[in-house]
Amino acid sequence: MRDVDGVIERMGGQGHGVLTHDGIRYYVPFTVPGDRVAAKVGEERGDGFAAHVSVLEAEGPDRVEPPCRHFQACGGCALQHWAEAPYNAWKRDKLAAALTRRDFVDPAVDNLVTVPAQSRRRAEFIVRRVKDKVLLGFHEAASRKIVDLEDCTVLRPALLAPLPALRAALIEVLGDGWAIDLKLTDTETGLDALITGKLKMRVQERIALSKAAKAIGLARLSWRFDPRGDAELLYQGEAPPRVRFGEHGVILPPGGFLQATVEAEQAMADFALEALKDARRVADLFSGCGAFALRLAGAGKTVLAADADRPAIAALQAAVKTAGLAGRLNAQARDLERQPLTRAELKKLDAVLLDPPRAGAKAQVQQLAEAAGAGAAPPLVVMAACDPSSFARDARTLADAGWRLERAVPIDQFRWSPHLEIISLFRR
Repeated sequence: MRDVDGVIERMGGQGHGVLTHDGIRYYVPFTVPGDRVAAKVGEERGDGFAAHVSVLEAEGPDRVEPPCRHFQACGGCALQHWAEAPYNAWKRDKLAAALTRRDFVDPAVDNLVTVPAQSRRRAEFIVRRVKDKVLLGFHEAASRKIVDLEDCTVLRPALLAPLPALRAALIEVLGDGWAIDLKLTDTETGLDALITGKLKMRVQERIALSKAAKAIGLARLSWRFDPRGDAELLYQGEAPPRVRFGEHGVILPPGGFLQATVEAEQAMADFALEALKDARRVADLFSGCGAFALRLAGAGKTVLAADADRPAIAALQAAVKTAGLAGRLNAQARDLERQPLTRAELKKLDAVLLDPPRAGAKAQVQQLAEAAGAGAAPPLVVMAACDPSSFARDARTLADAGWRLERAVPIDQFRWSPHLEIISLFRR
């Protein structure tokens, strides 16, 4: 590998410092603008090359001491070494730049909404047995090696407290070299744990895991061999894992999706409720367990909620029944990529709320655009997203069909990473 040297000019979109040398662009992780570095060049990457610092010759003015001792080893965080103000501005500008690339002129992007440290309520750990030891943590950056976690500046302490006991329990059901995924979610009734992967699971192992879950104080422990398969319940405490969306509680399905932090979820919900305050008939699409739908129905709106995740919809349907909202909230399992809401369905609505996965809502947004062309589209669209690029693509489709991007709010739900959450309002 050859060496390059120079000053980091700016931060790239993935949180790597950008160095230009002899007209060639190099992406150097764990640097900040103003750092002078010597770096070893790696593989070609996009419009340049990856590189890694061999010598930090001088520090940039915005470099700070990372708060976590695992930083640079653990792949969970990429930017703890950058001062807060330029980091926040960079994250906000990621959204503005994505929209500008889609021909939005001076897009209405708010300042970044931040969440506190140690606020993340769910995490997916890698677990591997190595001889007589169980490693439990996250992969190192760009590696399959596991950082064995004892503390974390991102996760709620409740997610870390049971890790020693879980290591002790899991060593009995793992063969040497075996690896599994462990998803933990902190709910108002305790931790929900879902194991995915190969385990020794005879009767005695099931009993032992159930006893361990009770001793640890888990709300529930489930296991599945395959991520596409159904989860087997191994243990449930007196109260199943419950989360609250506004005034209404939902029993979370094993491994069920939640926004990573309560603070980000609340900020998005407050935005949606305000934006849709005058709408009476609303569709909540990609609804999950109802983080938006239950709040909207609780505010007196008639809501159609749809999602392809059948366990999530079943959980929402149960919550609707318990809350007495059956006349106001209709939840249905529906693959919105293959079966988006049609023109006839959209015509009946005052507003649509979209909260799609990372790939965006291309099929449903196209249906909205076609409905707009026929005069059958609702005037308001609230769209959440977790990827600026797919969001900007869908925003362009809406704008070309007559909606105006009125406001977009970037939310730093995944602190110290390049990931960004977004909530926005479009009005015809």
